[in-house]
Amino acid sequence: MSSKNKEHSGEQCQPKVPCSKFQQLPQALVLEILSSLSIKTLLNCRCVCKDWLSIISDPQFTKLHSSRSPVGILIKTYPPKRKSRKLDFTHIEDCAGSDLLLEKIRFNPQNSLPIGAMPEFRLINSCNGLLCLSGPNRNYPCFVCNPILGEHISIPPTNLSRNKCFFVGLGFSSGTNEYKLLQMTNGTEAVIYTIGTGVWRSVGNAPGDIDQLPFNPFLRGALHWVSYSSTVPDFIHSFDFEREQFRPLPVPSLLGNRFSDCYILEVVGGCLCLSVFDDDYSKFDMWVMKEYGVQESWTKVLVFGNLYECPEERICHVYEPIMFLRNGEILLLFNNCAVVCYNQETKSFREIRITWTRSPFEAIAYSPSFVSLYNVSKREEVKRVQRGKKSGKKSGKLLSEGSYECAGSSMPSRKSTKLNSGYGCPAFEEGLP
Repeated sequence: MSSKNKEHSGEQCQPKVPCSKFQQLPQALVLEILSSLSIKTLLNCRCVCKDWLSIISDPQFTKLHSSRSPVGILIKTYPPKRKSRKLDFTHIEDCAGSDLLLEKIRFNPQNSLPIGAMPEFRLINSCNGLLCLSGPNRNYPCFVCNPILGEHISIPPTNLSRNKCFFVGLGFSSGTNEYKLLQMTNGTEAVIYTIGTGVWRSVGNAPGDIDQLPFNPFLRGALHWVSYSSTVPDFIHSFDFEREQFRPLPVPSLLGNRFSDCYILEVVGGCLCLSVFDDDYSKFDMWVMKEYGVQESWTKVLVFGNLYECPEERICHVYEPIMFLRNGEILLLFNNCAVVCYNQETKSFREIRITWTRSPFEAIAYSPSFVSLYNVSKREEVKRVQRGKKSGKKSGKLLSEGSYECAGSSMPSRKSTKLNSGYGCPAFEEGLP
């Protein structure tokens, strides 16, 4: 790494403790120790001395850490009377019993998000710890940023009509070590932008019947999303960033001619996960593709029934899988108002207090990283959010006050097949069928 990139990749830190003994350790051991630390601890380590900052900023360390970086939950709230301009990240670690150790970091425009004066922003997707963000409508720019480092790149607009553009997605080609953005219109042209070139290129026609790009759709070098047709979902679409080609992936064969107007596709636990709701929303099945690209490997892992909160009014519950815990439990977003933990053995729920807001929110799996845009941008202009410019304000730093909490211990596990949404957050009920 050049001295210029080292200077840009982190703040100028002054030594606070002696590093001489640590420097005597073999380089491989140093990388092994540091790569096993949490994001918050590594942020602190970057400010111990220049040697540690250099190690953590090195692409070799970044690659090793990214392969081990634990998945956490990224929260974006939607307050009813104002616009949310922040993101809350929570790293979740299994503890003894039902407790979970939560380590929290807040991202906002003052410390890491490149949204400037935009009234609000949209989360597009993530790839290798980088986030793709855009403004509230097509008149605003699109950004690629690393909120951990406060770095961002502004992506130039395409020549496509803004009224026709359907969605943008960020991906990575491991063969060329390049980050790329795919932009598509509904059933017509698709264009791709390789970061560092400054140019959008056509890659042919995009598949039709595009619905929406999931936030967490990147797997095996490709983006994935569900295609809809008038009768059945024919397949799952994907776009390979190395070959720059579209190709289909099959849905579970047991779906047959069954049709639903609601599918949720995400990458969960390193596999494609497809949640299929019945056409009347009374229940949903959760499928996992255990061997990528093989239709026979689709496995039904969960069936949730009795989703109606009020059958007479046809108001139903919606669960969205977020991540698998090491103990086999599954975290799900419930009705955009709570994160719940489902135990497959006891078939019971418990609420995890990831956030205390009463506003609706998104909860999505996210693995932060130390990938520096200075190492991948080539000729692109990389900007940094200026942290701590205004003295005396805590917003200039990544907030981590009260970062360690235990969740779940105050919410005993109760056997249930349904949650009552109540007001704001669900209440647990016993004795339900």
